[in-house]
Amino acid sequence: MEYYFADRKSNILGVGSTDGKGEWRIDNDIETQSVDNRPAVELSLDIHFTNDQEQAVNEMAKATNFIMYQDEEGNAHQMVVESVDHDSLGHIHSIVASDAGNDLINETVGAYKADKPYTIADYITRFTNDSGWEIGVNEFPKNVRTLEWTSEESSLARIIAVAKDFDAVLSFGFEFVGTNLVKHVINIRHETASDSLISFEMNKDINNIVTHLDTYDMETSIKAYGAVPESTDGSTNQDPINLVGYHWTDPTGQFVLDQYGFLHDTIAVQKYSRLLSNSNPNPTQSDWNRVKTFDSNSQAALLQAALADLKKYNHPNETYDIDLVNSPYVPLNQTVHIADENQQLFLSAKVLSIERCRANHSVKLTLGEFAHETVNFDERLSDLANQMSNISKTVQYYPWLRYADDDKGTNMSVFPTGKKYMAIVWSNKSSVPSDNPADYAGHWALIQGKDGANGVPGAKGADGKTSYFHTAWANDVSGQSGFTVSGGDGKKYIGTYSDFTKADSTHPADYNWALFKGADGNVGPKGDQGLPGKPGADGRTAYAHFAYANSQDGKNDFSTTDSNRKYIGFYSDFTSDDSTNPSDYSWSLIKGADGANGKDGVPGKAGADGKTSYFHIAYADSSDGRTNFSLDTPGSRKYIGSYTDFTKADSNNPADYSWQLVQGPKGDTGPQGPQGPQGVQGTPGSKDVPYPYVQLDAPANPKKGDTWWHGTSLKDATAVQRYDGSKWVDDAIAQAVLYIKELNSIILNSAEINSPNINVPFQHVRISGSEILSSGSLTLHGASYVISGNIEDNSGKPNGQIYHTEVNPDGLLSYITQTDGTTKMHTSRISMGVLELTDLVSGLGNSTKHITSTFNAHDAVDYYHKDSELETNDVKKLNISYSRKGPNVTIGIAFEMKTGNGWVKIANIRPGYSPFNSDDAARLFGSMSYTGAACELYVSAGGIYIIPWRGQGGYAGSLSFITHDAYPTNDAVVN
Repeated sequence: MEYYFADRKSNILGVGSTDGKGEWRIDNDIETQSVDNRPAVELSLDIHFTNDQEQAVNEMAKATNFIMYQDEEGNAHQMVVESVDHDSLGHIHSIVASDAGNDLINETVGAYKADKPYTIADYITRFTNDSGWEIGVNEFPKNVRTLEWTSEESSLARIIAVAKDFDAVLSFGFEFVGTNLVKHVINIRHETASDSLISFEMNKDINNIVTHLDTYDMETSIKAYGAVPESTDGSTNQDPINLVGYHWTDPTGQFVLDQYGFLHDTIAVQKYSRLLSNSNPNPTQSDWNRVKTFDSNSQAALLQAALADLKKYNHPNETYDIDLVNSPYVPLNQTVHIADENQQLFLSAKVLSIERCRANHSVKLTLGEFAHETVNFDERLSDLANQMSNISKTVQYYPWLRYADDDKGTNMSVFPTGKKYMAIVWSNKSSVPSDNPADYAGHWALIQGKDGANGVPGAKGADGKTSYFHTAWANDVSGQSGFTVSGGDGKKYIGTYSDFTKADSTHPADYNWALFKGADGNVGPKGDQGLPGKPGADGRTAYAHFAYANSQDGKNDFSTTDSNRKYIGFYSDFTSDDSTNPSDYSWSLIKGADGANGKDGVPGKAGADGKTSYFHIAYADSSDGRTNFSLDTPGSRKYIGSYTDFTKADSNNPADYSWQLVQGPKGDTGPQGPQGPQGVQGTPGSKDVPYPYVQLDAPANPKKGDTWWHGTSLKDATAVQRYDGSKWVDDAIAQAVLYIKELNSIILNSAEINSPNINVPFQHVRISGSEILSSGSLTLHGASYVISGNIEDNSGKPNGQIYHTEVNPDGLLSYITQTDGTTKMHTSRISMGVLELTDLVSGLGNSTKHITSTFNAHDAVDYYHKDSELETNDVKKLNISYSRKGPNVTIGIAFEMKTGNGWVKIANIRPGYSPFNSDDAARLFGSMSYTGAACELYVSAGGIYIIPWRGQGGYAGSLSFITHDAYPTNDAVVN
């Protein structure tokens, strides 16, 4: 960060930097913003100086001088130095500055009563008249109010009061041309009290959490008084408004207004009454009474104020001190989240103040307005587990879901639009839901009630999203064959995924697929309890088990039938009976503790309180999950792993999963069957006609000219010989044209092959130049030439790596994978004059991170251009040389100053050479004419700019940076 120091006339006196570059080194720079002190911004910093610089720093950074800088969000600031501490011995010059907008504190405005409704801009313009301030951004152009003030106050205090009445937030803005301030504006914006979606976790982002509880302001009933009404007869002896005689009924029954004007909380008094005892567990008297005064001008408004106050203080006050290790920048008044799973403490909080230090690259947040958040296991999964625990293990059940207008099933539909009732029935009849309302009798539940009257504004809810669980069915593991989302009757595979979109995806690739229906087993004997079918040749029947408990280890209130517990446990094995040992289960929290009532606020958009729990599944071929680990391809893998957490993405670490065997070892090979009987000997041919023998052993009593095909058939023959009258000699087939469907074990010498398809398989061959073995194939198909195969260990077993090289008219593609067989580790592609290289950085499967670079002819040459003897209003003898190779640009520049104007453009940047990041394209040039003088030069897409410290002398130098511009192909090329 660079800070520009200027006198009251905005003349630049020096430039300080937090990165140690430049003449002045800045340290401990702390910018402070707070909700209570808006729109003010405060800045403190230390300037380090030497003995030779002491006089200069006193002049540069003295009281009333300006500091100018631009923050990371692009906002320009002009600060006024308010106080100075100069340490000669320690060589540190410390200053405190405030936003130049605070100058309005020196203006006074009197009492004022509006004669009609005015906009917020009208009011602010009136109260800042002749101050030089203008209206900048205004997000309230049409809102009007009729306001009144009865006393004097500063102009700053008055415009802050105006903003409060309009529920607006003010900020000061500054516009510069060069170093000259041309406009200062007051921006008027809506409050952005949104959720930042940033969370801090104990022992990760948080060092410590200290909880404070007190009852100093607690109340269970309140006697409320409002404002004194205006007299209609001129009398001054008026009583303040109260709630005596006002009639109101709380629809929830919790709050009661009595005849004496007291508002009672009937639930809070039962918790905190002085009469509470074992013999009187639900007292209704002996409240914690408070008498309070509000500004309400009617009984209705007074009731709402009293009700909000009672809800706020009807429980002990709970505050927290949170020691953050470090935090990112979060705008004021946005919500963050705090989690301490050890205490089961989940909070939301608002950012009340920000301290940002650029020198130390740190941000310190002050948090407040804490509210409890509830973490719930997805209720649909919990309900599903409850129902599965009561389902016979050998019967397949399907969910039937329908919607209707009433609890009789009137106008029943598969769609919820416009329907008030919903029914879910588990059926073992068919996966296709019934359309007969009688099948859903007794299962209808109201999901949409009547619109209620507007209630008291409740606590502002945490922004959240509803998670949806989707299911589909198909006939193969890819989901492509027989895909459907309407029912799994007859399907073999089930696919699932979760997201925040209600509609089911129709793309099979969005689902994680698993086999849930194997081959039918033999029918067992009929009985009360059906038996699993006869196991297949290579597997056993797997069973899923659920249990419930009130502790994380499952030992407290363990049950396999009663789901009214805080934790759910799961495991799978090959035994139909549920285990009664809690240690066999993996436990997850499904019911959190009730949170305390939050602070009342404006109702927010309904959001799900808490966090979404996710159930993860993976597959492997070993009990630790490390062999052939996969997230989405169960295939023939023998083990299944699972775990539950609050992160949507599946973990790629096998250690995070609990593993269970789901496929037993392959059975031993059976004994070889007996040899079949000898076939009937054929009829011998004529003694003069050669006879073709097809057999493994040498024929007996051959005659000259007979042929012997070595094999059990012509298809698997490995050689052919002819008998010359005394012995068997190798023979050949001499034929101009052969029409043969299949050739085996043939060597072709000096042959021309005309074929669109050639396949050359190879096994356990050694890759040239290495000791690595490989099996695969070389294929020629049309215009594509492909070599693909796997990498093997020394014993010839595949290690999981796959390689692929392909040549086609478009170019060449080559890659090799990790041992999972899918994650590409190194990829290269040559196509149409471009070389593209990709390397794996981290991750496996769907959670990978790659880096890709490309190279073409332009990347290999240097582009060059020079502009000479240019002149502007501010500089002369301006020479600029441009050089570029790839994305790297170097600009050499020399000029002489004509004026001392700062932040002025001296040249347009040449196309093909503009910087990608303007913050990196700046440099301080030393003067070639005056000792100690310098000029700041920076380059942006708009041009080349200078900030000189002196309006005379010559300057020269160069700077380098990165560009993303297209290549300047019309410039000179240097090979």
